[in-house]
Amino acid sequence: DGDSCTSTSNVQPKYYEQKERQELLDRLIDDGYALLDEPCNDGLKEKVGKAISNLELQHSIPATFALLFDETWQLAAESKQLLLQKQNEGILQSHGKMRFNFDMLAWHIDPRRKQVGFSPHRDRQPDTLDALKQSFYSDGQAKYITHWIALADANPNNSCLYVIPKQFDPGYLEGDDPPESSTDESKTDSENNTDGSSSDSGSFSDPLSRALPTKQSYQNIRALPRKAGESIIFTHRILHWGSAGNPRASKLHPRVAISFVYSDVDYEAPYLTNFSMDDDKLPPFSLRLLLVCSQLLIYYQRFDNLTRQHLRACYEYCKQHADELNDAYRKKVFVEFVKAMKERRDGVEDDGDDDQAALLQDKEGSRNDTGDDSDDEEAMLEAMLENSEQFDDDFDDDEYYDSDDCGKHKSKRARIG
Repeated sequence: DGDSCTSTSNVQPKYYEQKERQELLDRLIDDGYALLDEPCNDGLKEKVGKAISNLELQHSIPATFALLFDETWQLAAESKQLLLQKQNEGILQSHGKMRFNFDMLAWHIDPRRKQVGFSPHRDRQPDTLDALKQSFYSDGQAKYITHWIALADANPNNSCLYVIPKQFDPGYLEGDDPPESSTDESKTDSENNTDGSSSDSGSFSDPLSRALPTKQSYQNIRALPRKAGESIIFTHRILHWGSAGNPRASKLHPRVAISFVYSDVDYEAPYLTNFSMDDDKLPPFSLRLLLVCSQLLIYYQRFDNLTRQHLRACYEYCKQHADELNDAYRKKVFVEFVKAMKERRDGVEDDGDDDQAALLQDKEGSRNDTGDDSDDEEAMLEAMLENSEQFDDDFDDDEYYDSDDCGKHKSKRARIG
């Protein structure tokens, strides 16, 4: 019937001994990332990878629709048991608050189709230095961690992840905004930092330029190729990106991958309010579709083939199930819908005010009539659309860096591709 849950009680992840777990956690804390060489379940890897490829190549449907399939959630359950097993037998320390976040994305990157991953960015950009410090536990573990799994071999030819390790990135712990007052400007860059970067400059340009101030510092960039089934865990602060592959490479195949996020509930609450992966069940189809629609809106800039009708359909479904989303995530989804519709509208010459006024209008007989709160939210969204140039939502404080000029841009919370 589409709403039955599938059990995950038979999921058996690879097991790391205590010494191995501690070594991986130490690498995560010291470098900002760690490589997991134990492959995921072969059967799930093959099925989810094939599903993503079929969606993209046979149906021209975004890879994120793979969230509809049982096998994707069984893989998510395996990831959760690997990273957050009970009695702190997972790779991560739970600290009593780390949870499966439901921030999930899938990718199918084919260099022959001129596809690339996200440009360099951090996953989260706290507003203040104090907020940045609070995004880590006292033992150094981050409160937001991504588990990125290669479902096909990922290498420089077909695109893989690249990172600037923590120790070569002044902004990782110090933040990316310049201090209010400059320090001793008589110091040279080399006096401030051994690799030529200045950790106390009063006029930071952007995180990439700050981390890569000299030609020698580019040698600190690390490529992270992975074989199918292998994975990476990394924090919200590491600068990372998905490379452009080589379309002329021999024996080239697309890079297929999926990622799951874990976060402290007080730092960033799980996106779903009425469902938890702590139970031995997978979410019903309605919640899977809700996440697909929500993520398509959040990352609409990645999907050029989404028309206004597609965007509106996603929004309507999210609105019908809005009580299933936490408040902050729901706001972000609706804000991105407004931005997406405005961009699509501005890109079509004959779109006029009538279309603008109709974008957020309730469908007659909507099943999600929640009274005054719903009316207030609709009024807010309409006002945001009419005055979108002046609207500054909380999430716009997150930044990413364009791969062409490394300039700083305001954007939504860009995630790695």
